[in-house]
Amino acid sequence: GAFFAYWGYNRAWYSWSDIHLRGDDYDFTLRHVQADDRPSPFSLKGYFTPARIWIPQYNYRLGYFFREHWSLSLGMDHMKYVVRGGQTVRMDGYVDGTRSLQYTTNEGSRDIRITEDFLKFEHTDGLNLLSIDADHWDQLWSSPSGRWRLRAYEGLHAGPVIPRSDVRLFGEGLNNRFTLAGYGIGAQLGLHLNFLQHFFIRNTLRAGLIDLPKVLTTGNDSDHASHRFWFVQHNVVVGGHFRLWKPRSTGR
Repeated sequence: GAFFAYWGYNRAWYSWSDIHLRGDDYDFTLRHVQADDRPSPFSLKGYFTPARIWIPQYNYRLGYFFREHWSLSLGMDHMKYVVRGGQTVRMDGYVDGTRSLQYTTNEGSRDIRITEDFLKFEHTDGLNLLSIDADHWDQLWSSPSGRWRLRAYEGLHAGPVIPRSDVRLFGEGLNNRFTLAGYGIGAQLGLHLNFLQHFFIRNTLRAGLIDLPKVLTTGNDSDHASHRFWFVQHNVVVGGHFRLWKPRSTGR
């Protein structure tokens, strides 16, 4: 019958992905594209000032223990995804001369270097995974007073991904609006330390698949991108738990 809420920050790592970009006068796929996250440099002002806590890669969640060893929760993982500049990848498809004279190519395959005048591709105002988590809990240790407790948990998560994508293709584009671009699914495990009875710190490792079939790119209605990749995320959060009502007595 207890509720909990938390806030914290993350680092993320991504597998390569095949990015498919398409529009009225181009249709091509970039193979095995590498990407990284973009953590903000740590500072007390940058991470703990209320007006700035939305800038780093953050996590927040509200949950409820509906049974002694089980919880459900809803929250956001705000990761960031940045295609690595300067890498050379395979390009399959075509670009018409009406779109770009420099990168015009017929149907076929070629190697191409990802530079700023060709492609900038980021989900930096959020690779935002809004997920429902279901977790199972096991107690590992408790102090004699019960004010300190260490628990382990493992579970599954799933939900929509709502990025705000910043894409420049052939020098054209914008930091787009938030949009429902796909979904994410995966699993998590971690350690949860309760202290002073009502507070906790949690260390979590999450991993899963993100599939984005409809990413907004240049701002033109016909221009879209799609890609799919695996992710691993590590986060550390702090929070508290509370009850809105007293548990029912089991005594007779």
